[in-house]
Amino acid sequence: MDGGRDWTVFDRPELRSGIGTVTPAGCEVLLALDGMHCANCASRAEAVLAGQASDVRLNLAARTVGFCFQPQRTRLSDLLRMLEQSGLEPRVLAGDDTAAHAARARRLDFARIGVATICAMQVMMLAWPSYFGVRADPGIAQLLRWAQFIVATPGVLWAGWPFFAGGWRAARARALDMNVPVALALGVAFAASAVRTAQGSGDLYFDTATMFVWFLTLGRFLEGRTRARAGEHLRLLARRRALTAQRRAGHQLETVAIGQIRAGDVVVVGSGDALPADGRLLENAADLDEALLSGESRPVLRQVDQPVLAGSMNLGEAPLAFRVERIGGETVLAQITGLLDRAQSAKPKLQQLADRMAAHFVAIILLLASLGFILALARGSNADQSFNIALAVLVASCPCALSLAVPAALAAATSKLARAGLLVANADALQALAAVDTVLFDKTGTLTLPALRLLRTHPLADAGSVRCTHIAAALERGSRHPIAAAFGACASPLLAQDVRHQAGVGVSGLVDGRRYWLGAAERAPFPPATPLRAGEDGETSIVLCDEARAIAAFALGAAVRAEAAALMEELARRGLQLELLSGDAEETVRVLAQRLNIARYAARQSPASKLSRLQQLQAQGRRVLAVGDGLNDAPLLAGADVSACMPLGAALTQARADLLLLGDSLAPIALALDVARSAQSRIRENLSWALLYNLLVLPLAMTGHLAPWLAAAGMSCSSLLVVANALRMGAGSRRMPLPHAFIQPATVH
Repeated sequence: MDGGRDWTVFDRPELRSGIGTVTPAGCEVLLALDGMHCANCASRAEAVLAGQASDVRLNLAARTVGFCFQPQRTRLSDLLRMLEQSGLEPRVLAGDDTAAHAARARRLDFARIGVATICAMQVMMLAWPSYFGVRADPGIAQLLRWAQFIVATPGVLWAGWPFFAGGWRAARARALDMNVPVALALGVAFAASAVRTAQGSGDLYFDTATMFVWFLTLGRFLEGRTRARAGEHLRLLARRRALTAQRRAGHQLETVAIGQIRAGDVVVVGSGDALPADGRLLENAADLDEALLSGESRPVLRQVDQPVLAGSMNLGEAPLAFRVERIGGETVLAQITGLLDRAQSAKPKLQQLADRMAAHFVAIILLLASLGFILALARGSNADQSFNIALAVLVASCPCALSLAVPAALAAATSKLARAGLLVANADALQALAAVDTVLFDKTGTLTLPALRLLRTHPLADAGSVRCTHIAAALERGSRHPIAAAFGACASPLLAQDVRHQAGVGVSGLVDGRRYWLGAAERAPFPPATPLRAGEDGETSIVLCDEARAIAAFALGAAVRAEAAALMEELARRGLQLELLSGDAEETVRVLAQRLNIARYAARQSPASKLSRLQQLQAQGRRVLAVGDGLNDAPLLAGADVSACMPLGAALTQARADLLLLGDSLAPIALALDVARSAQSRIRENLSWALLYNLLVLPLAMTGHLAPWLAAAGMSCSSLLVVANALRMGAGSRRMPLPHAFIQPATVH
């Protein structure tokens, strides 16, 4: 980013609200940090923001930083300027210049690679007599030395300038990052060679310096491109956050900043544009691309009065109009972006250990380089040979691979799952998921669709079926329980008072001055005289009682999810123990368990009994994944080793679960298990390679058996190998076909 940029434009409230999310704690923003290359760079960013912002979340693999600040106390422009001055090159992801900046950066990278390549080749051609021991005429030899100096200068000082600038900024900030040994090695090699050129004697290192710059520049470019793939989903989500919108004012359209949009406004979105807020569709149906939100790759047809989500793309030829319901941080897009940012930014214990090792590694490199120089002199080597050893140590060992070993794998894993419709909300979830051997499923809303339907009403007394249905609907009005939804279509004229809900038991209340109770037959105060049986498809039966007897029974049914049977088969093939825990009747649960080939099941389970079963399994040494709908399963989800939640508003807003299914499908769970196990393998491989590489090259460099140019190639390839290995995430894993997904709009409380 160009130095001295005017950042004050981002202090305007309407623009700040477009690039940030307003929360009770302040304003949250997500930035790209193009100058962040290693764990020490991330530490420098944390130091810059310390005291000025809170909840700082750095994502080394995606090169992003998220934080919360108080606009009344701290200006965003000041924070951006401080980051720029520290050399971290901040960039607002939601800004309009993102694509242009990326294109300029790529062109500059290509130019530096081209200059480094030409200079390295030309210097090697000019230095060829020294390679073969040819003794040239002194005048010719000196001419070749000056020619090397002239050709090497742009190759080292211009193409390698980012390393010098990064090293200077780190030194000025009293930090040791990967740029310090690189800049030191380049500077010493070039300066020593320049002095010897002027003196007309001594070995030159122009070829080593230019080759080092070429390897580093090319390696960093390839590394950056591959690392960008790991954080691509987060960046794409951020770019879907529009800064302006077309608001309908009477018969006219006005362009307003996104911060000026309010609930109830009618917004028009053109073809190919992203929706700026959540709302409900007006006037005509629309084809929308919701791939970034739910993982659904196919266009989704939304009808009039159906919910539409911010970040969806209008694929139709004509503009669409919708009425705004949620804006800013309340939208599903903002919640998903925030959770994904937190997931990729949070550091598991293994990554914290690797970062601590990398932070101390630079100091060890400098000490070993000095030690290698001293030991070489003590063994009788001349100054040139000793200098080569110190230079090789500086060049060969770099903490890049060690710093990237864990975050690159985690970022690749979380991004892969996000594209498939599953959000990792807890950084340690993948490690726990890789060890899972038991899966506990809830029934209603999880294995079955959340919407129950009222199939039949059976009067058990002299009360009419319509009257009984109206009483039940009055008792359930306002509840978010799936059973309440079954009575939602009944326009009951009755009102219930003193309504009391008892989780896993039932609901009671006063209707027309008389107390009624609605719930499972086994828990009823007055069990029905005739036993109730569930239907062949696992219908649920509930009973309505008055103050003296059971007066009606209702048969409710919910369709089993289309992907449920295939998922159970996939999990069983992986050797996992499956259990179904439900609050429904024994017969209903048994029918569903048999249909899905789940051998272990339990009916009439309260939240407390589900938690008790979970604790019993954990006491046996089992690692448990709990899958629920996030309503009455909160204790189960909180107690499990790792938990997954269906896409209800409460789950997105409160983020109780470790894994959030963004599309209304269970299919990504099988992929999550594969990706988690693959991520653990990639992390072990990356850490092993980073440590093994340094253990191999350090002795070779310190004993003079590794030429500096070869050390440069090894260091660049080492970092690139770690990132490339992380991007193999999930290769060859079995994928279940993902059915048509529908992400539910979040309900903000």
